[in-house]
Amino acid sequence: MKLSRRHALALPIFALGLAGTGCSASSDYMREAHAPQFMHPVGNAATVVFVRPSGFAKAMKMTVLDGRGRFLGDSLPETWFAVKMPPGEHVFVGWAENTSALRAQLLPGRTYYVEVAPKMGAWSARVHLLAITPRSESWAELREWLDESQQLVPDEVGGQGYLNSRQDDVVDRLQRASETLREYDRDELEERTLRPGDGLAVVPAVAAPR
Repeated sequence: MKLSRRHALALPIFALGLAGTGCSASSDYMREAHAPQFMHPVGNAATVVFVRPSGFAKAMKMTVLDGRGRFLGDSLPETWFAVKMPPGEHVFVGWAENTSALRAQLLPGRTYYVEVAPKMGAWSARVHLLAITPRSESWAELREWLDESQQLVPDEVGGQGYLNSRQDDVVDRLQRASETLREYDRDELEERTLRPGDGLAVVPAVAAPR
C-alpha cells in the first residue's frame, strides 16, 4: 500500500528507502478475521476502530491500551481492529518505542476511528495515535484504508495476561501518556482528540477481509 500524502511529506528522503526493509511485526494476541465483525453498533457501547494503513516501519508493533491499562489490541502494518468501549471519557495509549496518547469522549451506539501512524523521528520511527474525524485530512481516505487493510481480532484475555505480567511497565507507560498529553501544543492535541460528534451512527460497509 502506498503511504498517505501526510506520511510521505513527513518522511526524510533517506527514510523512504527503509520503509520496506526488515522483518514484519507480528503478535501472539491478534488473529485474522474472516468476515467484518464490527459493522453493527451496539446501543449501550461505543466502537473504536484502530487502523494502520501504512506499511512503513513494518517491523514495529504498537500495543494499544486504555488509560486504565486494559489491553485493546496490537496494531500491525496494513491492518485494523475494532473494540467495544463504554461511553464516556477515555484516554487511549500507544505503546511502541515511544508512547503516544489520544483523548476521546464517546457516545453509545457510535463508531469512532483512530489512525495508528508511524512517522520518521530524528533517529528512528515513532508511532502516533491520530483521530480520524470530518475535520482531518485522513477522513477522505478512511474507506480506502479499511478496504485495503486486513482486519484483525484481538485476543483480549491473552493480551491482558501479558500486560498483567508487566504491570510496572504498564504503570510507567500510563504515566508517560499523561505527561505526553500535557506536552502537546494546541494543534497536536486537536489531532489527538475524538469528540462525541465524531462517531458515526451508521457505519458504511467495507470490503471483505483480504
